[in-house]
Amino acid sequence: MNVAQATRAYRQSESFSKIHPVKLIHLLYERVLVHLQLAKEGIEDGSPKKRGENLGKAIAIITELNASVQEKDNPDVAVFLRGLYSTVLTELAQVSLSNDVHVLSRTMMYMSRLKEVWEQTAMKEFDEQSNQAPAVESLARIDVAGRVKQLAAAQRHRVKNISV
Repeated sequence: MNVAQATRAYRQSESFSKIHPVKLIHLLYERVLVHLQLAKEGIEDGSPKKRGENLGKAIAIITELNASVQEKDNPDVAVFLRGLYSTVLTELAQVSLSNDVHVLSRTMMYMSRLKEVWEQTAMKEFDEQSNQAPAVESLARIDVAGRVKQLAAAQRHRVKNISV
């Protein structure tokens, strides 16, 4: 890496540090869906390189999402999200050997639903606060926790009905 490339990389990482955490989480959900889709296409096209590169990027993003979970905000939701992310990470690690597109599809469904919940709660609240005041207030009152609990209950209900 030459000096110019290092400088560009530093400036790019510096610009990401200015992104509000609410928007950053949203970007992570968007990117993980893109990489999961590309990994799926890699499997369908018989391209191990495409599958591997995008699967690795998706795993890295989900690991970052898992690391961003804060238990102090809502311990029940944190336990649910950590469990979901851990399970997904375990299953995705096996995809590189099994080429199971069903695991990728299921993971895409989970990530897509979490992205929807994030958009309906945190992003909506963030946008409202951004339009009302120049300084962003605390986002502690966002009901992300309630929406994630609803998602968890619905998913448990679906799993229960499938296994019966």
